[in-house]
Amino acid sequence: MQNRNRRKRKKKKSLKRKFFKIVFSMLTLYFIGLVCFFVYAFITSDPNNGGGSFVNKVTEKVLPKPPDRTLVLVACTDEEEGRTDGIMLVDYNAINNQVSVVSIPRDTKVSIPPDMWEVMVQNFPIIKNDNPDFKKINAIPNYGQEQGMEFLERYLEDLLDVEIDYYVHFNFEGFKYIVDSVGGIEFDVPRRMKYSDPTQDLYIDLQPGMQLLDGDKAEQLLRYRYDNGKKSGYARGDLDRVEVQQAFVSEFIKKVTSVDTVISNPKAYYTTLTQYVDTNFGIDDAVKYLGEIKKIDTNNINTYTIPCTPQTISGTSFVILDDAQVKEFAYEVFKAPTVNPEDIVYVDSFDKSIQVLNGSYTSGLAGKTKDLLQDNGYIVGNIGDSLDAKSQETKIYVAEHGQGNDLQKFFKNSKIVVNKLKTEEYGYDITIVLGTEDELIETASQDTEETSS
Repeated sequence: MQNRNRRKRKKKKSLKRKFFKIVFSMLTLYFIGLVCFFVYAFITSDPNNGGGSFVNKVTEKVLPKPPDRTLVLVACTDEEEGRTDGIMLVDYNAINNQVSVVSIPRDTKVSIPPDMWEVMVQNFPIIKNDNPDFKKINAIPNYGQEQGMEFLERYLEDLLDVEIDYYVHFNFEGFKYIVDSVGGIEFDVPRRMKYSDPTQDLYIDLQPGMQLLDGDKAEQLLRYRYDNGKKSGYARGDLDRVEVQQAFVSEFIKKVTSVDTVISNPKAYYTTLTQYVDTNFGIDDAVKYLGEIKKIDTNNINTYTIPCTPQTISGTSFVILDDAQVKEFAYEVFKAPTVNPEDIVYVDSFDKSIQVLNGSYTSGLAGKTKDLLQDNGYIVGNIGDSLDAKSQETKIYVAEHGQGNDLQKFFKNSKIVVNKLKTEEYGYDITIVLGTEDELIETASQDTEETSS
């Protein structure tokens, strides 16, 4: 009798447990479905359409906001997890919804800090007699092994004086998978590419022209450097290769951030993130950026190569960096305040203190520039030679947006650089550093008079 009562109680408990399990499962599915609906509706809704305003308001309240700037380190290695074929820094500016991609050539010469080098030698004793001041940057993730991305992130942070938020490390298998999953990438291959290396299981055979690249062909494009025998290839070696990679990455970003692509391939994105990518970017981080997908202007992706000079040392091709120039470049791309063009108030430079520094190869050009500016009513307090790295274009350094623009009419190839730290270092309101391939426009006085009147 007691056993029968126990069985009844167990049966009642098991029925209750099953009932609550079913209810809990239904509620969970309902909640997931509700979240998916709001995310889908938020991404696909038109902000100019009143019908989507409710979903936008609700979802914007629920989803956490991303920071104004996000910097991500991206590195891609070959299948053997050794050679790093691509190193990029991707900056997302949530204020103007703009993406900037900065490439770091794999041949960049680096001096590896002692603590990093000690770990690398432990991983690869064969390199213990190598010179850590004579390595390429792609050696850091290779020899660093498990700490490789951490080391690369730290090295770039010190080099560029920036703070990297996330890193993404993947191999070409993952890259090929996602390219195939989104249906390939349309791209204009710039030249005939023919190369084979059985030891790497690498075979490149691409014809020039616009075509749809699947994952395998996309890998061939990104890894190509020269034809067999080095008889032909990119004229500038790794720098030209980087430019092709940047052009492809721009098209790749357009495709993978397309709302239609994201919605129709959720499994592909999940598989890529969970199986092929090593990253510190978590699910909670991804939620922050869901609402940003539709805001990104994929037709306005800025691509840069870190300022560098190719050089051959003891028969080895390197890319050499100038620390001061690199830090200035990093400030302009990653740290300079973002201003809406509509909010900029333009002012003339007649009451500003100006200095002119000769960064060209033409002797006496700074004095000639000073005479021209003074003839047009400007105050030039100093001239001299620039100690900075050479630049083809003339750079006009100012402290705030809207300054110095009236000076551009005196040069054929000039650029406004808003960098308050730099102007404070120079000690003038405006500093003009003359470029190596710029020319003065002597007939600017009449235009200036008309502008000032």
